[in-house]
Amino acid sequence: MQINCIEDSLKLQSDLDRFVALFVKLGLSLNLGKCKVMTFTRTCSPLTFSYHIQDSIISRCYGFTMDLGFILSSNLDPGLHIEMASCKALRMLGIIMRLSKDLNLTSSLKVLYCSLVQPIIEYGAVIWDPHTADNACQVERVQRRFLRFTSFLLSIKCPPHDYSPVDIQLNLASLAERRRIMGSKFLNGLLDGSVGSPTLLSLINFKVTQRSTRSFTTFHIPFCSTNYLLNEPMRRMIHNANLDPTFSFS
Repeated sequence: MQINCIEDSLKLQSDLDRFVALFVKLGLSLNLGKCKVMTFTRTCSPLTFSYHIQDSIISRCYGFTMDLGFILSSNLDPGLHIEMASCKALRMLGIIMRLSKDLNLTSSLKVLYCSLVQPIIEYGAVIWDPHTADNACQVERVQRRFLRFTSFLLSIKCPPHDYSPVDIQLNLASLAERRRIMGSKFLNGLLDGSVGSPTLLSLINFKVTQRSTRSFTTFHIPFCSTNYLLNEPMRRMIHNANLDPTFSFS
């Protein structure tokens, strides 16, 4: 629910009251200690309202909070989550590197990396796919460290700071390419109904041209006044689909 004024806050409180009343009617109770309020906005002076459950005020989170494995920042910047995921993936990679040296697991390097490290660094990437160079480099350094270690352990000769020979030998795509493919699959899932989200589906607009032109794009992208809005997850996936000649949906 979008909160633009005090009336919107009162409506949200009214919905919360009805929600609590339903719980009481069913003989259930809410754990007030696990209930939090957080405002997601990029304005300097957000509207705050003291929401309550019965006679107890719900505590408010400032800055960021953790939910379902995601770090959610109040300004919707994915930087904190990317930093957390990268550090966690690097720790797991460090364990794999130590085991590989001690136990001579050269034949299992790719399997260990793909099954234990990639899921960490790619969890929920459709949402937080970085749009800044700093965040993108922070993610890619995980795979670059793995490639550097692999080139040493398997004696694969590489030019300075270029590990493409290892990529080719292991048949590994870059993390950025894998995120692009995940975005295309998610978009395709919305269109064919395998991903059930009417709200997200309503954000997709097909581009219908009035006359024949040489260039053709499948989806219409509304004008965006800021780079932040242009790189919002749905717009980013639609933009990538327009640029991908292999993208198709049934």
